[in-house]
Amino acid sequence: MRLTSQQAGPDALVDEDVRGVRQRCYADRPRDLVGLLEDALVLSGPAVLLVDPTLGTTTTYDGFAAAVEGAAQALLSYGLVPGDRVALLVRNGLAAAVAIWACARAGLLHVGLPADAPPGRIADLLALTTPGLLLVQPDLAAVAREAAGDVPVADAEQVLLGAPQPWRAGAPRPDEDATYCLIATSGTTGHPKAVRVTGRMAGHAAAFYTRTLGLGPTDRTAVHLPFAWVSGHITQLAPAMLSGGSVVTMATFSAAELVRTARVHAATWFDVVPSIFEMLLRDSGFALPGLAGVRLAVFGGAPAPPGTLDRVRERLPQLRLFDVYALSETCAPVTCLPDAEALRRPGSVGRPVAFCELRLVGPAGAVVARGQAGEVQVRSPTTTPGYWGAETSPLLTDGWLRTGDVGRLDVEGYLYVGGRAVDLIIRGGVNIYPAEVERALLSSGLLSDAAVVGVPSRVAGQSVGAAVVAAPGATPDTGVLQRAVRDRLGAHAVPRPLRIVQALPRNRNGKVDRTAVLAMLVPASDPA
Repeated sequence: MRLTSQQAGPDALVDEDVRGVRQRCYADRPRDLVGLLEDALVLSGPAVLLVDPTLGTTTTYDGFAAAVEGAAQALLSYGLVPGDRVALLVRNGLAAAVAIWACARAGLLHVGLPADAPPGRIADLLALTTPGLLLVQPDLAAVAREAAGDVPVADAEQVLLGAPQPWRAGAPRPDEDATYCLIATSGTTGHPKAVRVTGRMAGHAAAFYTRTLGLGPTDRTAVHLPFAWVSGHITQLAPAMLSGGSVVTMATFSAAELVRTARVHAATWFDVVPSIFEMLLRDSGFALPGLAGVRLAVFGGAPAPPGTLDRVRERLPQLRLFDVYALSETCAPVTCLPDAEALRRPGSVGRPVAFCELRLVGPAGAVVARGQAGEVQVRSPTTTPGYWGAETSPLLTDGWLRTGDVGRLDVEGYLYVGGRAVDLIIRGGVNIYPAEVERALLSSGLLSDAAVVGVPSRVAGQSVGAAVVAAPGATPDTGVLQRAVRDRLGAHAVPRPLRIVQALPRNRNGKVDRTAVLAMLVPASDPA
């Protein structure tokens, strides 16, 4: 191992062997979730870590560690052995958080199931991950019984919170590169996959967010996205633990409830997907003075309309925004665009973070020049070792992760993501990237949201179609919107059909459901 010259001090980087490939890593980082908690106990033991309004409990670091120790022993009492999977069907709260750390403590693999999913989806995830135990929140027991099949079922709160035990300091810690968690994702394939997550991945993510956001003991975040996702235990609870801060959990989401939770529990930062900003803007409470204490917001997962961010800044001028480009397969951000750089790089998702390498590759497999479009590929200590089961690994043999996203780098190394490669529109042999058309539409200032898809055409193969949402108080004209695209990108990219709708359909991750958008447009289309 040798120190690099790219960073010094707390952000020093070292070259380490990660699955046979030399990669840049933070020298100072948590090595696993168990070690993160044990180290936090020394500095923050009696401080508050987690507030669960549903249970009406406030849990200290010491109390959380005792719950984790007891839960780990309770899980092993079911005859589970290290490497077995434990599935959780619970809403956000103390039990959901304890479950993740308890599985890591016991050497088991945590599998979070979406609490709002139908039994068929739950059954698919159980079949994929074959858990030895399913822990269920009582009010979700009916769904569990329908989906569980032969998987044993137990009461989540009894197992996870029923018998806390003193923390065993100095007990063996998990290997840094061992998988402790499986995160379900469907990606673009439509069938579920389970991303393997390791301690190295989570540790780097926690260190990045803590340092980049400048988190400290007085910071608190409201966790409304599921703990079982990356945006839950990895991007919120783990950084809070590393910084000595705290979290308040939300069992269900609504914009009004997020605003109320932030105000009542004195939250200082958010982690959201961009579509949630639009929901928050419709709530009069998302404003000063009620949210004067909220100083930071991290967002990613989809492009954020510039007009939306402008209105967020108007409502909360003290808020610093951080746009991150990340995937479930990377846990930590690939790139980050701080607020100070956003105005001079509209549409960008920033430059690569310190420990991440990034390249754009053309169809022939060669790295493309700056300014040219190519598939975004990432090499980082935070990339997954692969998917659970027989699913083909997304990693190339030299450690590069194929993201399936298309992007380009400008001369200063800022990344612009054009969308998924599978969403690419080819009209008469010309490649059209949906994100570029969406940005052109939003540049009109008349829209709050836009989604562009390829519509089948008998003549050109595909035409460009768009569904758009008017900005508050605006009455956009389709001709004006189409001219905005023509002036910026050319006639070939002009959307026809173009429909103005009340809202875009989105999946449970907050991302636009492009299949549903296409279904909205096809009846109105006129193949060219």
